Amino acid sequence: MKYKISWSKDAGEELIEIISWYKYNVGINVARKISTKINFQVKKLKDMPRIGRPVSLLKDMGINEYLQIAIEHWIVYYKIGKDTINIISVIDGRRDLEEILYKKIIDGKIQ
Repeated sequence: MKYKISWSKDAGEELIEIISWYKYNVGINVARKISTKINFQVKKLKDMPRIGRPVSLLKDMGINEYLQIAIEHWIVYYKIGKDTINIISVIDGRRDLEEILYKKIIDGKIQ
């Protein structure tokens, strides 16, 4: 079965923020490479949705539906639906992931 990819508003905005930062602070070529790497790995989820690993922080809280894939410094969080891979968030792994994920739980973006 081939899944569709659906980006949440947050995930799309986070990806744009990451790419924009690199574009303006490092250069357009680096920004393009990062965008290509992240999108390439996300597209792999269409055919292999279970390549990610469980999100231990969420699992410890009884939230078991989410998986993550690491792409260099960035972590893509997603949930597998009936026929759709729902991309929930794209976060730079050097940030305080615990704080960011807790905020998403509080805001109801992760349940």
